[in-house]
Amino acid sequence: MNRKLLKIAVPNAISLASMGCGLASVTMAAVGRFEAAAWLIIYSCFLDKADGAAARALDAGSDFGVQMDSFSDFTAFGIAPAALMWFLGPAVGLPEGWSGFAAASFPFTASIRLARFNVAGHEDKEFFTGVPTTFAAGLLAATVLTFRDLALLPAWANALPPVMILLAVLMVSPIRIPKLKGRDNRALNAIQIAAALAGLVVTVLRTLPEVLLALGLGYLVIGIAAGARSPSPGPQPTDPPGN
Repeated sequence: MNRKLLKIAVPNAISLASMGCGLASVTMAAVGRFEAAAWLIIYSCFLDKADGAAARALDAGSDFGVQMDSFSDFTAFGIAPAALMWFLGPAVGLPEGWSGFAAASFPFTASIRLARFNVAGHEDKEFFTGVPTTFAAGLLAATVLTFRDLALLPAWANALPPVMILLAVLMVSPIRIPKLKGRDNRALNAIQIAAALAGLVVTVLRTLPEVLLALGLGYLVIGIAAGARSPSPGPQPTDPPGN
């Protein structure tokens, strides 16, 4: 295998690993192992960030890699969350129609978002347009894990479908959210690194999903506020999912 092919293979292998976690999540949800299904979605979120980082570090970006990333994202962040809601809903007493409608919202809006990116010719380097599929799926999984950890199910089960539908709408909304990337502000960079490390630690240990939920909600609220204050450079297509 030549050096160039090896460089391209690394980020694509990570994308396949993310897809594998998404498929495993579907399987876990189908057999009623909802906690495992949700954690597998979280794993996919970290792998999705890793494939982009690997592609940039190796200078191995390619059109093929973009398409692989899209297929992986649709599986892990469109299909897997839908399966989690579809199987979890009846188990916690939700009407099948209501939980099914919420479940369908994710693959529908994720496919629209990903297709919009695939046909776009440029991107905003500083902001996401709409909530990334990676973030939406991770926040949903963190919500489910937190509800289970705090013994809020089935009492609060009715809150899950509206949360899922809201996140689905945000994926294709025009709101702008700053990308998580290196900044000139050292304090901001330190906060981003600390938050990423905290999220990674609780994910590896599979504990305290409340930390993931708090980090996600903080990023969403602060990000929306920052995007609203920042002048828009004009109409922008959907940004690369998870980047």
